[in-house]
Amino acid sequence: MRAVIIASTAAYSGKSGVALSLMLEVESRGMSVGYFKPYGTMPVEVDGVLTDKDAAFMNSKLAKPAPVEAVCPVVRTQSFVEDVLAHRAESVRERVIRAADVCADDRDLLVVEAPWDLSQGSSIGISAPEVAELLDCSLVLIDRPTGAADLPDAIVCERSRLGARLAGAIFNAVPEHVADFIARRTAPFLSSIGVPVFGAIPFDPLLSSVTVREIADELGGTVLTAQDNLGVPVETFMVGAMGQERALRFFRRKANKAVVTGGDRSDVQLAALETSTRCIVLTGAMPPSSIVMSRAEELGVPMVMVEHDTLTAVERLEGLFGHTRLHDAAKVDTMHRMFRESVDVDRLLSACGASPR
Repeated sequence: MRAVIIASTAAYSGKSGVALSLMLEVESRGMSVGYFKPYGTMPVEVDGVLTDKDAAFMNSKLAKPAPVEAVCPVVRTQSFVEDVLAHRAESVRERVIRAADVCADDRDLLVVEAPWDLSQGSSIGISAPEVAELLDCSLVLIDRPTGAADLPDAIVCERSRLGARLAGAIFNAVPEHVADFIARRTAPFLSSIGVPVFGAIPFDPLLSSVTVREIADELGGTVLTAQDNLGVPVETFMVGAMGQERALRFFRRKANKAVVTGGDRSDVQLAALETSTRCIVLTGAMPPSSIVMSRAEELGVPMVMVEHDTLTAVERLEGLFGHTRLHDAAKVDTMHRMFRESVDVDRLLSACGASPR
């Protein structure tokens, strides 16, 4: 089996996007590729089979998909968690090995997507480092840098744990103002200690955006205005909890945003509507005034009323925006293009022992 594990130093680093882009790039070179996710956390049924939502999507994008029951053999559900804690979850590692063999069958390369971080799955013996040992394959680390020129501590730390299994690293969603620092300072440093850097993929707001519909679904909200604009992309969100004059200055700092505020804050809502706002989330199940609703309808800005308080809504949105959703064709095309332009794929495949035969 020739396989490579795509893992990350932290959650929301962009593993799925990198894994999918690598698969598409390998296929474009005439190689046959398979996809495998040992441990999923987004349970869904496909053709009567319990699997992971993202894994099912990734598998469907391949020219030669694997059987749905093999793509993600272990899915975290509440009943599974209870079984693990009661020592009733048996043969988990054996299930992973058998399923991986199915997904790798007659493929030139198997791309394995690890869980959120390198520790997830440890309780059942299928964390990313443990899967690398089970499948006897290399691992590529995805790291999403902060906005500052900083030390690559997470990668260096994992190098000590992974040893020779670590083939190298890719920086993802790199802010423009730190790209030069990573190229000139960070990458050479990592190479000098035995961690090749295969590339640095720049940040693109499209990839981290979500639609108004996704926001409404995540929060279980009711859309009160501009129902025709639920497909509009939203790149970020801001919380409005100040006076109108200050809110206006605050909201002008970011474009294409959602604003989260209390349903009774008409002053904040009107200020948001005077700036580049894609939707307004009204917390506390409190409808807006007729004046605000009329203005929002006129401007085509959806207002989404939710039962959550502001803190809970913000926590849910942080998770939503943090997880890049690739179920959109434009996002897939953009990520693949950026991957091809930014990553030395030949070097990556060679380091993993997966160069074309």
